Amino acid sequence: MSTLSRFVIGCLFCLICISPAVAAKKNKGQRNPADQIKKKLAEADLPTDTLEKAKKIVDENGPKLKEAQAKVNGVLTAEQQTAKKQARKSAKASGKKGKQAKAEIEGAVKLTAEQKTKLASAESELKSARANLTKELGGVLSRDQMAKVGLKTKKKKA
Repeated sequence: MSTLSRFVIGCLFCLICISPAVAAKKNKGQRNPADQIKKKLAEADLPTDTLEKAKKIVDENGPKLKEAQAKVNGVLTAEQQTAKKQARKSAKASGKKGKQAKAEIEGAVKLTAEQKTKLASAESELKSARANLTKELGGVLSRDQMAKVGLKTKKKKA
């Protein structure tokens, strides 16, 4: 075998070995919101029957939540996502919260008018999917259990 053919075969072997790792890395930044909620449910020390009911609700609402999150993530370019992460870190490090932090992040991202409308639409869809999930979980979990899981509930007016 010539040196050139050995080199080509070696390169192909490396490519075959490395490609699955590269493919897995693409989805690394995308978290599944339903999995995060399931993890919180498991850590909340709930009764088994309540835990099963809650997991079933999360399983039913998970695809809607994931789809809505994907739409929000799809609006920004890679550079804008990087700028958003860095702006969020710097705002947190400087102690900014709420409107100040949000304004700093929006300034760093530099959205176009079209992106602003798409993002607002996608965020409202995500918000409604989260609200639906929280509402359904509220039917199964008590206020204390919801607090353990880390989900906010609206207080009833007296």
